[in-house]
Amino acid sequence: MPHPPHGECKVYWCDQACFAVLQGSFNREGVLVMTATIQQAWRDAGQPTHWAHVMDLHQWQGGTESGFAASHDLLVWATSHGADAIIRIHTVGFLARVTENQGVFDGIEVPVITVSAREQAWEWLSANGFECEACKRLAAAGDCPVA
Repeated sequence: MPHPPHGECKVYWCDQACFAVLQGSFNREGVLVMTATIQQAWRDAGQPTHWAHVMDLHQWQGGTESGFAASHDLLVWATSHGADAIIRIHTVGFLARVTENQGVFDGIEVPVITVSAREQAWEWLSANGFECEACKRLAAAGDCPVA
């Protein structure tokens, strides 16, 4: 009997960035739902070949071992489908280290940037040739489910 998905993810495609807002703790099934949502957003955006995968992890609470393995698979898919950078927006360094220790970024050959605020993510994206104005407007308008 399959497990119900745990964790919630809202995905927004903004210019050259896939902006995913994660809430709660994720199991494998929850990550698979997130993966399908991101893949659909990528297709809806015209299957871009140059984009950044941005994850707002302010309300993320970790995950299961199989959830971390599925997250690695998501990042392998993303980088093989045009993601040229991964941005993690964390406020707690402990959870960032947990992700690294679980091997989520093993073999990922694009920059993995960790920042503590959305503004820092926008600055990095802009400085590295990614358009992200729609993401800035989305966050500023309060349309994102995370304050």
